[in-house]
Amino acid sequence: MKIFRFIFAAAISTLLSLTCGAREYNGPLISDEAPLFGGVAVSADLVGFSMKAIGGKFANMEVSGRLNFMEKYFPLVELGIGECDKEGGDNSNKFHTRAPYFRIGADYNFNRKFNGNRFFGGLRYGFTSYEYDFDNPTFQDAVWKTQDPLHLHGLNGRNQWLELAIGVETKLWSIVRLGWSLRYRMKLRQKVSEMGEPWYVPGFGKNGTTTFGGTVNLTFDVGKSAKSNKKKK
Repeated sequence: MKIFRFIFAAAISTLLSLTCGAREYNGPLISDEAPLFGGVAVSADLVGFSMKAIGGKFANMEVSGRLNFMEKYFPLVELGIGECDKEGGDNSNKFHTRAPYFRIGADYNFNRKFNGNRFFGGLRYGFTSYEYDFDNPTFQDAVWKTQDPLHLHGLNGRNQWLELAIGVETKLWSIVRLGWSLRYRMKLRQKVSEMGEPWYVPGFGKNGTTTFGGTVNLTFDVGKSAKSNKKKK
């Protein structure tokens, strides 16, 4: 939760700085300067890779690609691998999963100024198909009271969800950009084994009806349109 609090604080502080800057900015509007097609960008979420590096219980490690139309509309796809290794809780349970996931959707830039900063909101559809394992070395039969280690491996699950996003993004240097986003995820459909539900769903997070998440994205405008660099004379 500490890392999500950091993301939230960073997003709010950046948003406030962009808002204050916009009040003083007298440059051109997006409708005056932005080209019809502004290029292609790729990015990586630093949160998931950081959580993996510090040994977090779970991590969504993802990259994404998006298109830029008129500096307002950003259709995108997010691809990643989610994994979880959790131990503890009741009866020394162990849970493991590792599987790919994807999201497709779009962002909309609410900033009217063509100044390199963006304040966006967006919607995504997410899907994953995965296997998960349960282990309980001290499982006790409820009827006979005998200890019988429980090993359930290769259980199958599939999840679909919707994701609301809000965030900010700013230009650091040349083609390099940095942004933050907050995510609210709502489960649409889940199909899991009758033996038990997963503790974690790749790409979604801790299993439940809804959950929150966040990203810190390092972005590169690898296919930036030449027209987007032109200054109005």
